[in-house]
Amino acid sequence: MLKEIAMSKRVAVLLADGFEEAEAVTFIDIMRRMFINVDVLACKDELKMNSYFKVNITADYTLAEKFAQSYDAVMMPGGPEGTANLTANTMVIDFLKRHIAEGKLICPLCSSGAKVVAANGLFGKHKYVSGADFYKNFDDGVHVDQKVVVDGQFISGKGLGVVFDFAFIVAEQLIGKGTEKGSAHWQAQHIDYDGWPYAE
Repeated sequence: MLKEIAMSKRVAVLLADGFEEAEAVTFIDIMRRMFINVDVLACKDELKMNSYFKVNITADYTLAEKFAQSYDAVMMPGGPEGTANLTANTMVIDFLKRHIAEGKLICPLCSSGAKVVAANGLFGKHKYVSGADFYKNFDDGVHVDQKVVVDGQFISGKGLGVVFDFAFIVAEQLIGKGTEKGSAHWQAQHIDYDGWPYAE
């Protein structure tokens, strides 16, 4: 049952040059292990991406190609240059605003919470967490010091060290909780991740 639900879900991962590749790839890996569809979108005019630590990664589509599509969740990794490039891209901000208006999940990890979502006044009164102290530069949202924060349609993670928790929580918000094969509980055990709260 969870597999069928998962296969009906679509997640967009927004990448801009300078993105934190470990955050992005780990999140994508967990989503796809759980049969959730992921489109990796390059927020520029070509698919080849320049990551923070110079790992060669190619996106599936450009954001322009998929701009009109609605996703169940939109994820953004951190990375100093990557988040600066995301927040400077008006297409990215318009894409986020539309998904917020549609009630979809908005899932920033690390500095993208502060530098992309809060910087553009998109959290409102919602709680969130972000990497480093970037949140001090913005009045939007209510920053709290937790590993992962779920508040309404916003799911934010503190940084790379919490990426597994972050990904499993996003997955559960999309497909629901359970212990059967394909669930976050099962996947955490399958990859020998004993830090997941629902893993025995």
